[in-house]
Amino acid sequence: MKKFLLTTALMLAAAPAFAKEVIVKEITDANGKAYFSPDKLTVQPGDTVTFENAQDSPHEVMFINVPKQVDEMIMSPMQNKKGDKFSYTFTIPGTYQFHCHPHEAAGMKGTLIVGQASKPGETKATDHHKLTKKLEDGEAATNTKPTAGSSMPQGIGKVISVNAEKHTIKLKHDPIKALGWPVMTMLFTADSSVDLSGYQPGDEVSFTLKLVGKDDYTVINLKKSQ
Repeated sequence: MKKFLLTTALMLAAAPAFAKEVIVKEITDANGKAYFSPDKLTVQPGDTVTFENAQDSPHEVMFINVPKQVDEMIMSPMQNKKGDKFSYTFTIPGTYQFHCHPHEAAGMKGTLIVGQASKPGETKATDHHKLTKKLEDGEAATNTKPTAGSSMPQGIGKVISVNAEKHTIKLKHDPIKALGWPVMTMLFTADSSVDLSGYQPGDEVSFTLKLVGKDDYTVINLKKSQ
């Protein structure tokens, strides 16, 4: 009996923890102060962090410092409405720093540790400021500032997740030269004309984007790669 109990205990100790989802609220309070809640958190590799807008105030999540093994830029589209969400599953251990770009100057920032904190020299800064400047100045492709409806760049990538009900699709796309975008995982809204029902995680796709705001792109055409 003791041997059985010991064996069971060892098996439970060795079993991996179940992945979980952690919610981070993006808040603008009655005094106009913007902040993440919580703004410091620790999760385990495989856990998903969801950033959720707590009210109708624009927010955007950008990861500005990440472990060196991360080979993509992690950022959300603009989240303008209450309930808008951006989720990302973290698999690479280390320290991640993030902020809300519209409220960067106001100090809306946070720190995420996946597994254990990175040691000095094990992280790298991302070039999101350069990326944002390209979008704002319109340096990409035409060297003119794009206007809503006028810019329709194309890209290729892989489907990470699909929500047909909310008409959103998360893609990990290759660099999009026309926009100066590096490899990124992004959540896009799909146009009402795009049928998402035939897509699932892992599908290789090509897509066309349409600028619908200052820096917000909608998928207007989507098809599986041959």
